[in-house]
Amino acid sequence: MAGQIVVAVESSDRSSIEAILGATTWVELRKDRWIATYKTATEDDARQRVAELRRKQYSAVSGPPDEQRAVAWNKWNSPIAINEAIDVCFPWAFSDAEIVIEIDPGAGFGRGDHPSTRLLLDQLTARISGSESVLDVGCGSGILAIAAVQLGAESALGIDVNEEGLVAAAANARRNRVAERTSFSNTDIGRLDAKFDVVLANIHYETLCELANELVNCLAPEGWLGLSGISRAQISRLSARFPSINFGDAYYLEDWNALIGSFKIE
Repeated sequence: MAGQIVVAVESSDRSSIEAILGATTWVELRKDRWIATYKTATEDDARQRVAELRRKQYSAVSGPPDEQRAVAWNKWNSPIAINEAIDVCFPWAFSDAEIVIEIDPGAGFGRGDHPSTRLLLDQLTARISGSESVLDVGCGSGILAIAAVQLGAESALGIDVNEEGLVAAAANARRNRVAERTSFSNTDIGRLDAKFDVVLANIHYETLCELANELVNCLAPEGWLGLSGISRAQISRLSARFPSINFGDAYYLEDWNALIGSFKIE
């Protein structure tokens, strides 16, 4: 059975893809983002060419070889509307949202649609006013740092212990054209000297408790702290680990909760 390749590139890479694949069909998805489709003799051929393209750091995927499978393929590759402003999608998916965050699934991390991530994305959308510095602890694919900068933050630092995650986050920042204003590191939070206007942590409850002092130490006096990834039963216990922070009511989505707070006024 014939196969199909779908690859997403910026305008400047179109000639390189044509040199690799030959004659291709191009469709413009949004500003400076194009997808090429290319038919192959077999599905195995498509998989091999996709692997070759991915080794060259292109966002490529095997497309639907026939109309019968196109419906399921299109459904899986549809953008995820995080809120009215933000869509998260694969690089080859169409979206006309105000802010489009492209995440490549080859990185092996989530697309940003987990409720705990969406809670903090909503808070960033509502609260970022411009020029903020942002710290994302346990950054994963980098989606929170990327979103913060796209929403107007001046800079964002993501830290994580997972080296593969840091590589994926940096690649996603380049893909979303925010690499100059984002950075990703395995630096221990306790070694950070800077203060940040926004400190985010979407990580396990136990780790939030362990890092409570370090998270507070990184927060600027007028900044705000966002914690996510907790259950309803864990809210009061987690709040107690941050005696200097005034948290409002928890925000929730499905079974997940987020706390947003700032320093108490003495």
